[in-house]
Amino acid sequence: MKQQQGAALVIVMALLSGALMLGMSGMQSALIDERLAGNYRASVQSQMSGEGFVAGAVSDENNDNLTEFLKNSLADLDDGESKTLSEDELIALSGNHLSEADSNLIVNVSRSGDQVTLEAWGAQAGAKAPTVITFNASGTAQNFRSPFLACRQILLNGSSLAASYRSNEDPAEFISADSQTYNLLYNLGSEQGDNITLDVDADVYGNVRSQRDILLTGSSSIRGDAYAQGAIIHGGETRVWGEELITESSPQRCDLYLDSQGLSVEVENLKQRYGDSVGNIKMGTDKRRQWALTPEGLFFYDEETRSSGPPVFSQCGFLDFRCIVNFFVNFFRNLLGFNICNNNYVSCDSSQAGWTKHSQIIDNTIVVNNLMLTGNPTFIISGLESDTQVNPAQLRMVVEGEFSVSGDGRNGLVVEDNAQLELFVKGKTELGSNCQLGDTKPTRAGTPPLTINSSYSGAGDAVAVNSGSHLVGNIYAPAGKVSVNSSRVTGSIWAQEINVLNNSYIIYNEVNVVADSQAIETETAGESGNGFNWQWR
Repeated sequence: MKQQQGAALVIVMALLSGALMLGMSGMQSALIDERLAGNYRASVQSQMSGEGFVAGAVSDENNDNLTEFLKNSLADLDDGESKTLSEDELIALSGNHLSEADSNLIVNVSRSGDQVTLEAWGAQAGAKAPTVITFNASGTAQNFRSPFLACRQILLNGSSLAASYRSNEDPAEFISADSQTYNLLYNLGSEQGDNITLDVDADVYGNVRSQRDILLTGSSSIRGDAYAQGAIIHGGETRVWGEELITESSPQRCDLYLDSQGLSVEVENLKQRYGDSVGNIKMGTDKRRQWALTPEGLFFYDEETRSSGPPVFSQCGFLDFRCIVNFFVNFFRNLLGFNICNNNYVSCDSSQAGWTKHSQIIDNTIVVNNLMLTGNPTFIISGLESDTQVNPAQLRMVVEGEFSVSGDGRNGLVVEDNAQLELFVKGKTELGSNCQLGDTKPTRAGTPPLTINSSYSGAGDAVAVNSGSHLVGNIYAPAGKVSVNSSRVTGSIWAQEINVLNNSYIIYNEVNVVADSQAIETETAGESGNGFNWQWR
């Protein structure tokens, strides 16, 4: 036997040592990664706890508690003073809605002049990722609620106009800035270029507030106060009729007001609850130019069925009362062009009536693919005869694709006085010249006849109001851009970006709520008497 030198043992030991070193290095790296992941998790949980609490604090349901808290904070805290809220104070502020998840919640409140700042976070493993919101209480121009609110920029050009009025007054005139308890235009953007811009001879009848700059060019004017956290820049013969104030405060986060993710979740929930889409609907083509959405379903008026003949008077037998009534009902229906068949003798899906049910509606809600009004269409939104303006039919339509109103008819979309329509649109929305809602009653017991909720977030306009159209309603596009081009919106707009172009009007009706379904405080709503104007109904 040859003499052994032990080389194999040395090699094996060297390999084991190397493996040990690699293993220890990997373990150390894994421990570091675990600690980083734990810190990130704690930071996210801390921020989520703060965001959840703040969102609940500013909700409509918590209005009274928040107002009382802010009033007490101004009274109890000296200028520059701050404190951490006790458990009892947290319960009072939240309306007793604290959960076990809020056991580690820490909320600081501070005061600087007439500003009250809330800073909330969850104490998670020592992490601190606070959510901060500042409330201004220095009078009517400091309210965060606004009929026209954007996360980025607001642009008015040409002879465009922004104003407000009350439709329940006769005559309905523009409301002066000193009678408004809100900012008519409010820009929450704080990045470079996130400005409010008034170009050429644009005019605003009210107070304007920007977290960045306010730019005025040409002969544009603000018939109220101008508040900016950057600069107020004049070019040309521009004018601010009220005060020009440069303010300093913590920028407000737009996602606390415009919740694009929440809207998308709501649309998906509606879709899942009310079934699959009924497919693409194209109104105004072929023989189906007239459509109607009612609590009984979606109907179309088939002109071929109509021409085949409802019963003529000569076909009715002696004292055949039903046939005689059916004849006159169809006669006037054909004469006027539309009638939703709300009578005891003719049902909407009767072949003699000419109206045919296209699809059913569940809980006043229907889901469709693309919805297009082209040619010479008429789309009627109608309640039942028993419905009144005080209690109108609340109809909802989810559009999974695009929604467009275009054609050569005057009234492509009709919302009758006994109904309201709330649209949830995933794709683009484009309204053309035959969207004319100006003749409709502008309110349904505090809500406009039409609400468009757009979850579109791609390129181009989420909602485009074009070609001399007149929308009476609210537009809520938390992730997209809204453009009003040579047209008019009587309602409110909340969006990422608002462009009012080429002699357009945006007019807020104080009788109605604003775009996010939370009304702003106005003189007509009744003052609380405490001297503060941040209450909203």
